[in-house]
Amino acid sequence: MYHFFFDNYSQYKETRIQKRRFDESLWQELIQEWTKSPYLQVTKIGETFEKRAIHEVKFGQGPIQIIAWSQMHGDEATATMALCDIFNFINSNDSRFIEIREILHQNLSISFIPYLNADGASQWTRETALGIDMNRDAQHCYSPEARLLSDWADRIQPTFAFNLHDQNRLYSVGNSANQTHIAFLATAGDEAGTWTDSRLRAGKLANRLTRLTQEKIPNKVAKWTDEFNPRAFGDNFQKRGYGLLLLESGGAGWDLEKQSLRQLNAAILLDAFYSIATGTYQQEDIETYEALATNERQIFDIKLTQAPLDSTGKIRADIGLNLKETASGQTQINYTWTVEEIGDLSNMHALETQDASQWIFDQPIQLGQEISDLIFTKAGETSFDLRTFTAKIK
Repeated sequence: MYHFFFDNYSQYKETRIQKRRFDESLWQELIQEWTKSPYLQVTKIGETFEKRAIHEVKFGQGPIQIIAWSQMHGDEATATMALCDIFNFINSNDSRFIEIREILHQNLSISFIPYLNADGASQWTRETALGIDMNRDAQHCYSPEARLLSDWADRIQPTFAFNLHDQNRLYSVGNSANQTHIAFLATAGDEAGTWTDSRLRAGKLANRLTRLTQEKIPNKVAKWTDEFNPRAFGDNFQKRGYGLLLLESGGAGWDLEKQSLRQLNAAILLDAFYSIATGTYQQEDIETYEALATNERQIFDIKLTQAPLDSTGKIRADIGLNLKETASGQTQINYTWTVEEIGDLSNMHALETQDASQWIFDQPIQLGQEISDLIFTKAGETSFDLRTFTAKIK
């Protein structure tokens, strides 16, 4: 079913959302529409520190309980966009979708909290309004959002839980040049990394999703290392027996709005729900998932080899350039470039690598410098213009 969900994505995509950061008024508009749906039950279940509403969206009347939440880090919105797409799938009258919806409805009860950290989303920050990283607040639950999440899960006692995140877009699959598009983790529930029944359920599901996702994006799927972190929700929920699977959206080239990863998220989650409803995930082992390379940091956006460091061109080294994003206004994200590293970068990869050994320039370059344009020339002609790459952002 994975390929069906992926290939028919345009038929259920929520087209009003085109970017990761969208206006709160649009979110309220969507909430109101979902409230009127005959298939979804929307309930306000709490508030953030700044008194923004936290909603639960429920679907299905089946015996298997599932929970899923997104944007516990306010600047990680890829899965939130995908959940909006999934709600469209559920509400669709497309004849191809109706039978699938009924299978899910009769076998599953899925409870979602999309947009959990609405305060952080408003400011486009990882942390809550209190400055707390919610995913390091699972033990004491100092933030009201963390307390709500913990109590909500304990009340439902799910068989599966989906912790939906974005990760740094420049993670690589192991030490390769391949950018990690999607990463999975069947979290450990104890220091020993025991494959408990809960973790094994998550591992089998991760195995299926790994196989299918790799068919669409070969060599672009990785996993997180599974050291137990007692402060993290994923590890705590696995410890409680909730079949926790972490899904992380990384990077996809110059698609900084992550629309391609949004499509992958929608297909991954819908296939996961379908395989749980039909029990097909139980046929999996965990070998394919376990064989995945882990996330590493081996990639720059741009690497210039043997670039000049002064106007004479006599002093040269490699330069690594990365994009930096900054929130602006209510919905904008602005991008600048930063000089990430200078020196021997021969062990590093990049989305774009260029030989700068014959270039010259008359601009100073400093480590950590933020720049909007950078031009190198060769024989009086422009050989590199950083603005060319800025224009690739979509």
